[in-house]
Amino acid sequence: SLVLAGADTAPGGAAITVGASAATGRRRKADAIVLPEERGAKRVLVVDDDPVQRQHIVAMVGPMQAEAVAVATGEDALAVLKERRFDSVVIDLGLPGLSGWEVIDHIRGTASLRSTPLIVYTARDLTRKEELRLGRATRSIVIKEVRSPERLREEIERTLAEPDSEPAGKPANGNGQPDPSLSGKKVLVVDDDIRNIFALTAMLERQGMTVISVDNGNDAIRIAREDGAIDIALVDVMMPEMDGYVTMRHMRELSSFKDQPIVALTAKAMKGDREKCIEAGASDYIAKPVNSTHLLSMLRAWLTS
Repeated sequence: SLVLAGADTAPGGAAITVGASAATGRRRKADAIVLPEERGAKRVLVVDDDPVQRQHIVAMVGPMQAEAVAVATGEDALAVLKERRFDSVVIDLGLPGLSGWEVIDHIRGTASLRSTPLIVYTARDLTRKEELRLGRATRSIVIKEVRSPERLREEIERTLAEPDSEPAGKPANGNGQPDPSLSGKKVLVVDDDIRNIFALTAMLERQGMTVISVDNGNDAIRIAREDGAIDIALVDVMMPEMDGYVTMRHMRELSSFKDQPIVALTAKAMKGDREKCIEAGASDYIAKPVNSTHLLSMLRAWLTS
């Protein structure tokens, strides 16, 4: 593996730093980037304009036996992503020039990059709206604080532990190909827990589904009313203010959602849950923690019936 002169290095893994030069402050040309040809090792792209943070993350990745590529700008990140596939991307939101938000939007809008796991690592305090926006586009959010390095390490290790998938943008369904019964379908996810939204969004997008997520019943009803292209909804029953039972009843009153399948998400399997969910308007229900195989099988059944 090639390590450019002056690059941050980490034990056990190659590190390539592209971007601002400490001596001159000038950016190297993106077309001068040279990356390893081998595909055996896992690759992590680090996007942060703070050289100390970049070095810390590169050092963190080293013991994972992965190649760490560190860049200082969004422009360099996109240039590197055009050249090689990455197993994980750690990105700060407050970048000079092209912001982290814009880089994330570009990645999610590019078919060949869409399935790349993204981890946001930022010092910014996020609004609920920003959390939801990121929840639809990224794997996880880690806020920079005293204990955040350990959390970031866990998130990177989790993405690297995933088996090599098919080329980016080709959602897996067990045989490396998009499932025609799920790919292209639009799903509404309603849950007040951002962690559940993260997990469900990642799972469904890997199947080629388009995910719209909201954290409350009122927004769910509004979207169900306004968006006539939703194929199925997943609704958490235990939400504050308006719970899932009330939400589903209101959704069923809409002409646009009268016959659309709704799967209720319950906190745990309890006697009478199914009857209560069906009475509220659910087509089916599944208990948390959600078993991905079970949920995907359920979605296939409802979307092909």
